[in-house]
Amino acid sequence: MPLQDVFSLLQKELEVKTLQNPMIRQAVDSFYFYCAHEAEKNGLREDFRRQVLDYFHQKVFLYQDEDEIKPFVMGKSVNEAVFGSVIKLHLAGGDTEAAWRLISKLKRAVKDGAVKDGAVKLHFRTVSPLLEHECRHNQFLSAYSKWQQLKQHDVEWTSAMEDVLVQMVIACVKHNKQQLKKDSTDMLKIETRESHFHAQMTSLLHDLQLTCREVSPPNAQGLMHAFRDANYAVKTVSSDVQMRAQCPCCGHALLKQGMSEPERENMLRAIESRRSKVPPENIVKEYLQPFRDWLMLRHKKFQLQHLVEEEKDGKLLHYVLDGPNIAYINQNFGAGTYRLDQVDAVAKELQAQGHLVSITMPAAYLANKFVVRIRTKHYKELRRHGKFVSRERTPEEKIILARWQDADMIYSCRTDFLSDDLFWLYASVLMGHEGRVVTNDQGRDHVFALLNGYDSTSANARTQKNGKKSAVEMSTPADVPSISMDLIARWKDMTTVNIEIEHDEVAYVARGDDPTALMPIESVRLLHPQPFSRVPQVTAPQHFHFPIADQANQNEHPNQAQNQRKRTRWLCAHLEPIN
Repeated sequence: MPLQDVFSLLQKELEVKTLQNPMIRQAVDSFYFYCAHEAEKNGLREDFRRQVLDYFHQKVFLYQDEDEIKPFVMGKSVNEAVFGSVIKLHLAGGDTEAAWRLISKLKRAVKDGAVKDGAVKLHFRTVSPLLEHECRHNQFLSAYSKWQQLKQHDVEWTSAMEDVLVQMVIACVKHNKQQLKKDSTDMLKIETRESHFHAQMTSLLHDLQLTCREVSPPNAQGLMHAFRDANYAVKTVSSDVQMRAQCPCCGHALLKQGMSEPERENMLRAIESRRSKVPPENIVKEYLQPFRDWLMLRHKKFQLQHLVEEEKDGKLLHYVLDGPNIAYINQNFGAGTYRLDQVDAVAKELQAQGHLVSITMPAAYLANKFVVRIRTKHYKELRRHGKFVSRERTPEEKIILARWQDADMIYSCRTDFLSDDLFWLYASVLMGHEGRVVTNDQGRDHVFALLNGYDSTSANARTQKNGKKSAVEMSTPADVPSISMDLIARWKDMTTVNIEIEHDEVAYVARGDDPTALMPIESVRLLHPQPFSRVPQVTAPQHFHFPIADQANQNEHPNQAQNQRKRTRWLCAHLEPIN
């Protein structure tokens, strides 16, 4: 059916029904989507384009600044999806001013409606067509100015921003080239232009860090062509290993992101504001306090004892070992078990280097007899039937445990009302730059909670399917901070040490049928954080580095990745000095 006929039907439906009807709102979304699609292909008559735009502004988006009787509520008054289509219709006629006026009006409407319905931000896809349009039409400064306004409070940050932000970087490079060519004889203007360019690129690459951390291969190709067109030396470096000391292309060392003291305090507060996992779901801060006292006392003693050694041998750190995670590495097979010797091997390696080691261990695993939780089909089947496999501690393990206890290096974590993961997570934030956590656990549940200001691990506290909040959620303190994904990534990049353990299978087979025999440890490899951050960065004036994702849209941080063997390529673009 032609869009003109659909438009007539839509008008008739809106005369009978209102936009309060979800089906009508969806019909409006679909109609304007197809109009925008046709307009982008130049398949929409100009008079009809103007007609549907006039109808939208006069009959669909009825918000008026002075209208306090019927506040605008996104998703109830009008769906957000239609605004992106209408903006595209304005841009199809080259009317960027009308598109920006619509965005500004929508911002005011959302802000006014948020007083009653809670804070709402626009999705980036709603406003991105305008930014893309201006970048494509050599209007970088206008796009950049609009983005600086939008990003402060009005737009929800998502990884979907990557493509448009890369387009803005490309537009910035092109714009700078044009301006330098225009002012080629005025040295003062050139210096001013270079200063502006540096500030713009620093801002845009920081925004890229917040959204994607790595750029997709297609975007890397676009950046490569743009920089080469601007007479930059552009090369690809094949791995992180080559970048450790300095970039082999430009000679500059990459930068390492950190965590500020206010950010660290926010993370501590977010963790301490969590609730216990069983009723009455008290705040966990009081339960974590004994652990904090124990850990920080050990930490301060270690610092005082090794002030001289640090000056000679470099900085010594405090490593917290996630005991259960290390003990179960490579143990998900029939003869697998909970191995304290693996934890001990890691501890000894770090202690031999002069570092302080503390171990967190659930109290249940410190008993003489404990349940073994191997993730095989057989063990899972047993658990489904309420059966568990337990074993007694071996004499060798008793010796290890006694040595740890004598050195006061192990903390028994109560897990009847707290997750044991909270202890090592808390430790990593407590110590900041002076500590590391050895674990392969991604802590996804806790990361989710931190990202959303969610303070309970109890299943009945999660948002219900009908969208209503549970009683526990309703009682969540308003001052529980929500932590950004960027801060989570920086925290992991700074504190998390992953681990690989290899076992000697040949020696194990040679032992025969001894059921108590453990597969000997062949090697332990600790995967320490890189000395730089794998993020887009302005390393120096006219020197830019972009990490390339192994797959398109792969935004996962290296310490979050399951496959540690993925490619870790970089794109280096720098302007070589003119001799």
